[in-house]
Amino acid sequence: MTDTSSHPVRWQSYLSPRYWPTWLGFAMLWLMSRLPFDIQLAVGRSIGKLIWHLLPSRRRVTLINIAIGFPDLSDDDREQMARKVYDNIGMSIAEAASLWFRPSSFFTDRFELLGAKNLDDALALGRGVILLQAHFSLIEINAAIMGPQYPISVVFDPPKNPLFDNLLANRRVLYLKALIENRQMRKMIRTLKKGEVVWYSPDQSVSLSHGGIETLFFNQPVLTTAGTRRISAMTGAVVLPFVPTRHGNTGRYTVNIGEPIPITSDDDHVVTQQINDVFEAQIREQPEQYFWVHKRFKPPSPSHENPYKR
Repeated sequence: MTDTSSHPVRWQSYLSPRYWPTWLGFAMLWLMSRLPFDIQLAVGRSIGKLIWHLLPSRRRVTLINIAIGFPDLSDDDREQMARKVYDNIGMSIAEAASLWFRPSSFFTDRFELLGAKNLDDALALGRGVILLQAHFSLIEINAAIMGPQYPISVVFDPPKNPLFDNLLANRRVLYLKALIENRQMRKMIRTLKKGEVVWYSPDQSVSLSHGGIETLFFNQPVLTTAGTRRISAMTGAVVLPFVPTRHGNTGRYTVNIGEPIPITSDDDHVVTQQINDVFEAQIREQPEQYFWVHKRFKPPSPSHENPYKR
């Protein structure tokens, strides 16, 4: 476990009024973490419903994404799924409160870890492991069960709010060995060459200028990073998929580590499509737990219709 002193929050630098909402938000999370966990989750679902009403632009994106992913559903069924997405997002906020402000043992008995042998066997090879996870709403809480057991570094996109970035890092290093910004490929490679684990979620839209290539996701042309193949090729790292599952409102969770994904092609498009297909299959199993609020289906070129501008 990493000492949080490696990411101290220099609070004196964040006293201006523009940071007060961020401080207030973290104070509310601390207060929420004092509640019984089932009440926390109920409060979280209420927060999710509030977000649904307060952020119509994100609600619209969510509905568009679900319509693309599940065209056979009726409008009513899509809205019902979207509302469940927001319930799960709200619960993820409540879970983060306990994750950040309670000891890691708080979650020990709530999680079941499946497929640990797949990770142990991969680590025994000494080539490093790329843990692939799509952006499910349990993406944060996985640290509580995985981080204390394995040397995991996480690849992340730094928040634009510098105070939130600092506070998040201060909390995350409670469970994770290191934080790697998503542009720090050299750091990712060094970590893998040491035989450690890098947690990587390459399922979001990546612009052409940042190395995105055209692939399909839910039969829609999208831009996706080819980083998985390239990093695996440079390091020999084993690629393992893993899926977290929230079991309704029970406060119980499963993390399932799958068997290695065979990376047998040196073609970026072939392997990146292979990874997209893995993610799509996982999402179809539990679509309400996927983070549909991002604009994943941005068009790869002007010749493609932009679904968000219809």
